[in-house]
Amino acid sequence: MSSPHLICRKHSPVPHAALESIGGFLSGLLFAGTFVGAITSPLPIAIAANLSAFGAAAVLLGSLISYLLSNSLLDNLPLVFALVMVVCLRVIRRPCKTAPGIAASTGLCVFLSGIAVALMTHANGAAVIGYTMTAALTGCASYFMHAVFASVRATGKIPLRTSDGCAAAVVLVLLIAAMSCYSIPSLNVGCILSVGITLIGARKFRSTGGVITGALTVCGAILGTPEAGLSLLMLPISGLLIGYLRQKSRFIMATVFFLFSCMALITFCTEFFQLSAIINLLLGSCAFLLVDSACLDKWLVTDLPSPTDAALPLSTRLAHMAEALHSVRQDTTEIAMHLPQIEQTRDITREVCETVCGSCRHKLRCWETDYEETLAGFRQMETHRSASLPPIPRELAGCCRKERLQSLFSRYAADCRRAQFLAARTAESRTVLLEQLAAAEELLGDTSQQLHIRYCTELSETVRHKLLHYGYPCENAAVYYTQSNRIMIEMQCQPHALDGCLPTIRHILSEALNLTLEELDPISMGHTVRYRLCQRPKYRLEHFTASLHAAQEALSGDTALLFTDDAGNPYFVLSDGMGTGKNAAVESRMTTELFRTCISGGISGTIAIRIMNGLLLTKSPSESFATLDVAQFDLDAGKLTMLKSGAAATLIRHNGEVFRISAETFPLGLEPTGETSVRHVRLYPDDIILMLSDGISEDAYPLIRQLLESSSDLEQIVNEICEKADIFVGGTRRDDVTVCAARLLPA
Repeated sequence: MSSPHLICRKHSPVPHAALESIGGFLSGLLFAGTFVGAITSPLPIAIAANLSAFGAAAVLLGSLISYLLSNSLLDNLPLVFALVMVVCLRVIRRPCKTAPGIAASTGLCVFLSGIAVALMTHANGAAVIGYTMTAALTGCASYFMHAVFASVRATGKIPLRTSDGCAAAVVLVLLIAAMSCYSIPSLNVGCILSVGITLIGARKFRSTGGVITGALTVCGAILGTPEAGLSLLMLPISGLLIGYLRQKSRFIMATVFFLFSCMALITFCTEFFQLSAIINLLLGSCAFLLVDSACLDKWLVTDLPSPTDAALPLSTRLAHMAEALHSVRQDTTEIAMHLPQIEQTRDITREVCETVCGSCRHKLRCWETDYEETLAGFRQMETHRSASLPPIPRELAGCCRKERLQSLFSRYAADCRRAQFLAARTAESRTVLLEQLAAAEELLGDTSQQLHIRYCTELSETVRHKLLHYGYPCENAAVYYTQSNRIMIEMQCQPHALDGCLPTIRHILSEALNLTLEELDPISMGHTVRYRLCQRPKYRLEHFTASLHAAQEALSGDTALLFTDDAGNPYFVLSDGMGTGKNAAVESRMTTELFRTCISGGISGTIAIRIMNGLLLTKSPSESFATLDVAQFDLDAGKLTMLKSGAAATLIRHNGEVFRISAETFPLGLEPTGETSVRHVRLYPDDIILMLSDGISEDAYPLIRQLLESSSDLEQIVNEICEKADIFVGGTRRDDVTVCAARLLPA
């Protein structure tokens, strides 16, 4: 089989370049030929200046097609020449990466191309002034566009309370102005967008958001098409009113907004109360109903975590606690290394001599005349370490206190054995304790890095309101985003409070949030239960498991378990207890349940394994251990993390080829320092992961490989491996057999 590390391949950058090129082409096609007031819109050049060479070339191509279709190529020659210069700058030299540099280069390109066209066409001074104003506007647009692009590329979000929020406001005005140039009978695209954006702002940021977005969009609409934009003059006031209704349903918000805007047009702007204005308001309100507010909240945030966040001091304190544990662990290790060196050694021969020979009348003869022989005899008895009485050596055959010597040396031998046992037990306990301190240190450090989970107040309030409205008892409900920007909903209740109700709640919240939600297994913690829903990930997991007990047993000692963590990612766990039968089943079941409890509590896999290893070492005086094989799936990124502690090999079918992952590690509970092998694998749709217990002989691997290459039916593969397990062990199955299979599929 091929080496498993070959499957850890990275994505090619081609999809990103292709996406950027498509976006650039559509930008050039849509925004070329639009206007901001009396000046041609600078958006195509500003966008091209902030894209790669391929993206800028795509903007140029889209703009040329737009100009050709509208027969306005000659009228826009300065902008075409400026776009060509921008593309050349992106291709020939290293482009500027700062906002001032991009603004200066794009403005200069537009100015030089305008002067060149003015000289060729003998234009008057007014045209030169117009080209200068266009160059200044283009430079400003490029500056603010760079801020928005940089924020999205760095964090995937636009923080509205920072300077990036101001830049986004300028870009919004320019976009609305450009889209307002697209008018067909009875409707205007920019006006429709203005209405929808105002409603979104009021929904997300209350009355303040409604006023600000209404004012910005009206400004953009007037700059694009004054006749249509003036009909939206009451939009900020409508946004102010509708912000007070953000707790209501989106349908009520849209209805009240439409009716109030119509009445405002009749009352204050009678000359603009036309059919086109009514249609724009109606379509904008309908667009608001179709917008996925949950997805919008993923990238449009009030602010990003900063040093003033409340979570940062707590994160810092946790990090300091982790450092303190690390320091304690290091000091303890150094002290333990020096203790044997400063420990005083006992002279047992001298102590026995003083006790036995001190009052003996033959002391002078033994320790002066026969000193060498007497000392050799004492040393020989000192080396005796068994529980029996030490024999009298030839050198002490004439001693008159033989029984006393044997008794004392036997007592000192017992003391030595006890001291050695205590030292060994202390060393083992110290090792286990240091391992637990290391696990606690890693846990604190890991927790300090995960405190910046982004909770969504708006969606949390919506969920709590819906649960209260429909009469579902829930102590607390929270909506937050995972690291992969997927929505998670947690409802904390009393045990059994929502049993059987989760499908109905999922349907209600899916409609309220306009999302496709999935149910996850509840997590019991003490006297509360966390019921969970999550947004559907990019991939899903198909799985099948089969198990056979050993021939001489009625119960399998293997345990397989499938559950999900806080982010909704599945864990496939397989454990094999020592031996077979009931005792092995208890060991494996306890191991898997402990692991699930740790993962459900937010502890990472490697930390959980270190904690469990210490628990298994100290739980019983009898020797007991269990293997642990963990497959952790990331259904958003299509990634697999394998954790192995004494487990058998895992087989993976990837792109039609079969790979094998194995690790030479000890089972849990066998060594004080539990070792865990961690392997990361990139998966693609239709890849199959096959986890095996050690009851499957390695002689079966050729058959397993053939099955994986020829079939994708998990049930058939697993059952056939189990049915033929006896053949590969010589006919009598003396160990338990468990096979777990999982296949990655598109959601």
